[in-house]
Amino acid sequence: METSLKATVRDNTGSAQSRRSRGEGNIPAVVYGLGMEPVSVEIDAREFTNALKTEAGSNVILNLEVGKNKYTTLAREIQRHPYKNEFLHIDLIQIDLTQKVEANVQINFLGTPVGVKDEGGLVQTINSTITVSTLPSSIPSSLDLDISELNVGENATVLDVKLPEGVELASEGDDSILVTILVVILELISWSMIHSK
Repeated sequence: METSLKATVRDNTGSAQSRRSRGEGNIPAVVYGLGMEPVSVEIDAREFTNALKTEAGSNVILNLEVGKNKYTTLAREIQRHPYKNEFLHIDLIQIDLTQKVEANVQINFLGTPVGVKDEGGLVQTINSTITVSTLPSSIPSSLDLDISELNVGENATVLDVKLPEGVELASEGDDSILVTILVVILELISWSMIHSK
């Protein structure tokens, strides 16, 4: 998924200029990568927000037009305000569409685990994204993981996620836990408190 954005070069950088830029409806950003000198720019906040609403989300390919220069980029880091609905700063990395990149992809957890339905457990999400390596045009918008067969005490890991053809884990053999089914011990705690009085 690709979209086009226009950006203007920022001559002045620093927090005062960044605040002024955001007050005018723009987002301060920097473009770098593929051996280029970093370029400080600003992007229209509304246009960038609309770009993120595509199916690709934050992994949308941004064709950035900066004056006479054009850059094919991905948003590598998006800084958001802690409580206001606004972006503070964006790092855009220039990419080559023929070279693999790393990207974080959202995991959709499907189904209600056996450990919740039949054993009264709770789902604890440890991580809801995985980092993959693939061509920019092949970055999945999200990936599904069926957790309905998990019992209390069991986990689902990165290795349980089925990856599409041409997509691989950025770190081979990554077996970090995504979801675990916890035992609910609140009843035991309340029972012991009652009987200890």
